[in-house]
Amino acid sequence: MSLSLTQEFEVIKMEYQQKLASLNKKKQRGVSSSSFERTKSAASHLHTRYVVDLQTMESTIAEINRLRDQQLYPKLLELVKG
Repeated sequence: MSLSLTQEFEVIKMEYQQKLASLNKKKQRGVSSSSFERTKSAASHLHTRYVVDLQTMESTIAEINRLRDQQLYPKLLELVKG
């Protein structure tokens, strides 16, 4: 079963928040720089995916709204008028 775009977005958002929490814990504990850098890199990658998915959702919503306003609404008015 595939996830919807919204569900996928939420999963990435949660993963990103978990990585940030892990990053903060590692920073406080003073772990090795290689471990810290790996976690930082993973968090950066998730942030990039998060931003791209957010932009994709926004563009999809804008296109749906445009289609509704420019194509569906005029046809609905025609149907109502008879």
